[in-house]
Amino acid sequence: MLKRGYIILVVGAALVVIGISLTAAYGIGIASIILNESIILSDVLVNSSSSVNRTLDITNIERPVSIALHAETNTGSDNSVVEQTIINPEGFVINKNEFSGQNNLFTSFQPVIEGIYTLSLHNLGTDQVKIVGIFGFLPITESSGEINLSTITGLLAGAWVFVIGIGTLVGGTVITVVDRRRDKTKQSLGFQ
Repeated sequence: MLKRGYIILVVGAALVVIGISLTAAYGIGIASIILNESIILSDVLVNSSSSVNRTLDITNIERPVSIALHAETNTGSDNSVVEQTIINPEGFVINKNEFSGQNNLFTSFQPVIEGIYTLSLHNLGTDQVKIVGIFGFLPITESSGEINLSTITGLLAGAWVFVIGIGTLVGGTVITVVDRRRDKTKQSLGFQ
């Protein structure tokens, strides 16, 4: 018969495996949507008084398009300002925001026509700015523009099960060590 410490270790290992499986199963679906239907901006450098453009071909106007950006300067100064604009296929500006360096921007818009949409980032400041972010469909954004975390509940559940499994493994290890010491103490005293 297995002792309680070993049983807890087996349960902890099972929880870790289930947590990893849930996280992978839900994470792959979310990642494929983001990678296939979005533009990832990775360390995009925008010089002072310059612009950078990225385009996204939108074929589904049922879902909102999100823009999540983070800008920072190499100097760490906070005097940079980035202007973000979205231009629709007809050439009209449909979304415009400004944010300063070391800050984040999250916004979304509902496309009304299919076609190529252009994200334009213009550095209005005096320092070079590095921008990271995403432009496209995010599974957590609803058509109203609100954030809805229900689409990632499986991912979050998997992460929590994994964390609980790790905690159970730690607890099982402690109990196993304590039981072994207790058994050795009993044997040294002549008890079986």
